[in-house]
Amino acid sequence: MELKVRQRYALSTYFFLSGFCFSTWAARIPTIKTFFDLNEAQLGNVLLTLPICSMIGLPFSGWLVARYNSRVPLLVSFLLFAISLIFIGYAQSTVALISAIGSFAFCMRILNISMNTQAITLQKQYDKKINGAFHGIWSTGGIAGVGFSTLTLKLDIPMTQHLLMVAILTIVVSLLTFKFLLTNDKAPSGNKLILGKPDPFVFYLGLLVFFAAICEGGM
Repeated sequence: MELKVRQRYALSTYFFLSGFCFSTWAARIPTIKTFFDLNEAQLGNVLLTLPICSMIGLPFSGWLVARYNSRVPLLVSFLLFAISLIFIGYAQSTVALISAIGSFAFCMRILNISMNTQAITLQKQYDKKINGAFHGIWSTGGIAGVGFSTLTLKLDIPMTQHLLMVAILTIVVSLLTFKFLLTNDKAPSGNKLILGKPDPFVFYLGLLVFFAAICEGGM
């Protein structure tokens, strides 16, 4: 099989797993609400952790994919992403739950930036547009995750076991697929972590992502 085709299949696997994990978490929000006996306001405050930690992860994700080959932060963030899913399932206090959700959102931001960096770089090897296909695969993973979550609910499988199964699947498949990802795409310059006043365009774009995440959490 041609190298770029293997790389596309490998990256597609990561997109699929990302959507699968996210929909798994989203499908269990009602379970979490019931377990912790949260009202709507309290649940909203807990979910606010998602956009906040996601926004915090933006500058770090950009720095990581510029400082290293994008597949390195992609794998590490994916593994921590899966582990965070386990912690969400086993959280016994609101503080532990918020910490796990924060880690989940932070890692999700890094892996999203890493995946899209890989996709943009891989796109240069193709004449036709393939970026849209990757995001379609993410949505397909989301649908599959909802289907699997529905099955676990019907079979009355506890949330801890459900999230643990998904996390183990994610860890194993991501480790097996890692070697086929795009390599040597480290940026030659601009790889320093600079925390300061952002460019206005970047600031407004980040603000837009922040509010979009709030809407997503609200829905």
